[in-house]
Amino acid sequence: SSGINAESQSVLFSFFKKQHVDIPDSKIKELIARIDKDKNLLISWDEFREFNQFRAKFEITARHYFGDSYTDGIVNIPEKKEEFSGKKKFGFTEKLVCGGVAGVVSRTATAPLDRIKVLLQVQGQQKVLGAAEELGISQLCRAMVNEGVLTMWRGNGISCLKIFPENAMRFLIFESLCESDIMKISQNDLVNKLLSGGLTGITVQSLMYPVELTKIRVMTAQTSLGILGTVRSISRENGKKLGITNFYQGMSPALMGVLPFASLQLGLSKAGTELYSEWNKIGNPGFWPLLSISSSATLVAMGCTYPLQLTKCRMQAYTGPESMRPTLRTLFTKIWSESGVKGFYRGFSANALKAVPASSIGWAVFTKTQKLYATYIGS
Repeated sequence: SSGINAESQSVLFSFFKKQHVDIPDSKIKELIARIDKDKNLLISWDEFREFNQFRAKFEITARHYFGDSYTDGIVNIPEKKEEFSGKKKFGFTEKLVCGGVAGVVSRTATAPLDRIKVLLQVQGQQKVLGAAEELGISQLCRAMVNEGVLTMWRGNGISCLKIFPENAMRFLIFESLCESDIMKISQNDLVNKLLSGGLTGITVQSLMYPVELTKIRVMTAQTSLGILGTVRSISRENGKKLGITNFYQGMSPALMGVLPFASLQLGLSKAGTELYSEWNKIGNPGFWPLLSISSSATLVAMGCTYPLQLTKCRMQAYTGPESMRPTLRTLFTKIWSESGVKGFYRGFSANALKAVPASSIGWAVFTKTQKLYATYIGS
């Protein structure tokens, strides 16, 4: 071992130091002896590549060379992949907490764009921000600033409150359906994912719809009543003391739109991620590929279902006489006669503008929260 090349030893020592692995000289010499097949005391590129291919086959890292026990100077290679970091694998609770925090931050950061989208959608049916005429995006921004900067976040509180139960239901239902034999209707895996996504969307939408309607009312109200005040106001509409059915106005276009939207969004996101991993032969795509895949899937789903989303929002926001309440058919006819195809995409630009920043902020915060959770809470 006294003939071990000093340069090779120095390079490996520097490598392990960067990996935060404290390795004695004797162990580095053992490793060089393993890699140096032709015993010339130098590690060639071909020798290093061959050894690294062997290492990658067993999915082990530099830490594993000296983290396991030795037998005659040779590392015992594990037969299967194991967790060597000492950190607990993230389960449902951890994902729910980190996903919820990421969702709160992401929605709060893009809340002004969300309110602008809703106000653009309901224009033409009712006045917004006290304006007699219809307003564009820049005009709406100025009007909200004049009303008070914080009003740009009106409705964000209830959006944040519903994130945790909504994420929990969506995650549990979608993953359960994907793993269940019940949804393996087709031999095409993409079809099964689209169906699972659609059924997940319908279930979550039905359970969370009253909260969604309350949020729209808070956003479009001329004067703020708060969340509880808005709930009381909705429940007493049409002369009812506790009108539960009032919280399901606009449910038909919501259910009609959520099936294709959730199918496309969840199905294309999952399929796209798996295809990218398969094509590039990697376990988990990085930030930018995931952001591109999720944003593209969301934009495709949004473009296909936006007319139904717009009519749903108008039905939710309506506060006039019950006898004049618009139906899905009358809304479609009115929008088509007034503006044509363009009318069905009011607010689409604001919705599209928030898609990429919302995804990127959400992903960045989720990653950071995972690290903080593992450091301070996880065991």
